[in-house]
Amino acid sequence: MKRKGLKKPFTYQNPLIIPFFIPHAGCPFTCVFCNQWQISGTAEVVRPDEIDAYVAAYLKRARLHQDRHVEIAFYGGSFTALAPEIQTAYLQAAAEQQKKGRICGIRLSTRPDFINRAIVERLLAYGVTTVELGVQSLVDEVLQKTGRGHTAQDTLLAVELLREYPLQLGLQLMLGLPGDTPDRACLTLERAVQAAPDFVRIYPTLVFKGTTLAQWYLAKQYRPWSLDLAVDTAAAWLGTFSYYEIPVIRIGLQAAENFTKEQDLLAGPYHPAFGELVASRLFLWQIEDGLKRLRKGAEASENKGAGGPGREDTGKKRRRAPGESRGDEEGERGVLQLLVHPSVQSKVIGQKRQNIMFLREKYGYNVVVLPRSQKYRRSDEEIWEGGSATRSGEKPEAGKDGENEVEDIEIRTISQAILIPRKEFLKKYRIEIKDATLGERNEEAGVSEATGDPRV
Repeated sequence: MKRKGLKKPFTYQNPLIIPFFIPHAGCPFTCVFCNQWQISGTAEVVRPDEIDAYVAAYLKRARLHQDRHVEIAFYGGSFTALAPEIQTAYLQAAAEQQKKGRICGIRLSTRPDFINRAIVERLLAYGVTTVELGVQSLVDEVLQKTGRGHTAQDTLLAVELLREYPLQLGLQLMLGLPGDTPDRACLTLERAVQAAPDFVRIYPTLVFKGTTLAQWYLAKQYRPWSLDLAVDTAAAWLGTFSYYEIPVIRIGLQAAENFTKEQDLLAGPYHPAFGELVASRLFLWQIEDGLKRLRKGAEASENKGAGGPGREDTGKKRRRAPGESRGDEEGERGVLQLLVHPSVQSKVIGQKRQNIMFLREKYGYNVVVLPRSQKYRRSDEEIWEGGSATRSGEKPEAGKDGENEVEDIEIRTISQAILIPRKEFLKKYRIEIKDATLGERNEEAGVSEATGDPRV
């Protein structure tokens, strides 16, 4: 994809963040969804003179690797909308931590309409390394209904300016805001990819008590998205960002320790493991894509067999797979083996085994998820003995240096096997980043206008 002249100057590193929340400080607007006091868990604004002691104590408690990247972060408000002297006080305190060698960088969050050249140069002068923009949406109708006070164009101009400087750029995005739809979420996704940020965060819209959105909800003027729709849409976002190599560093609310659903939340698609649900949904779509390809391969083999030589009988008796009964060989649908990297095994299985139960109910398989080594084993080569004439028609190909990608999935049934590389799957179902109507974009990307899930 061409990035229209915008370059990504950094490869995102996962730093240790020492957060300082400044709830609503500097922000000239109160968005309908916002109640930073509940999200950050504090009603007191941190003072600049508290930073030194807090950082020292934080690092003492933390168990750090010697080369771990550590940053101070100012979250919760619009930092660059603060009075210049207040910004300077915070930045000086943070810069002092850099001089002491305690941290490697400073990051902050702010509004797109409070970014200009003078502000950016002041941030750089004090050692700021990362700026996160509270974008939320890139559709003007959604921004207006939400009370953001800026336009999508304001965001794009801020991105263009920040790209002129050696700063990491992050975008904070929300789905399910007032006026948002799967179509509009698709447009936000497209424009966010075009902006080429170094990373993004994805949040579902939740209805917090004490907000304007809570009043709208109680008056039946706002209907939050269902958990299923929010997960589907976030999974489509995750897949597209991943395809374009834009890291998604957070999915779902990161609330304070004293946050409770019963006390603070009124409605909305909240789940304590929302990010896990999203990752699992994307794996489910990947598996279903593999099953679809296996069906096509089986049909092709049957058609070939009807018109000429079919599957060659080698005289070898096939060994049963682990967990496969004799009955599985004798006409039942049988075992579906999913060989995955150990680090993603729980995501493939799904929360409370949701993916396993879904596949069993829809396809009738007894699903077994097995860890695999990164390198192909001899058994993996044997299963493809005979080539495409005896299998689905697509022999798995090893990744770089013969290794699988972590998110690749190998699928095995009684008579077939196929490797579904994550990158290949995402290429097939990504959202095309080009000029087109929303309906055309959704159709080409394989995204349902009603639910946002790929048609696999």
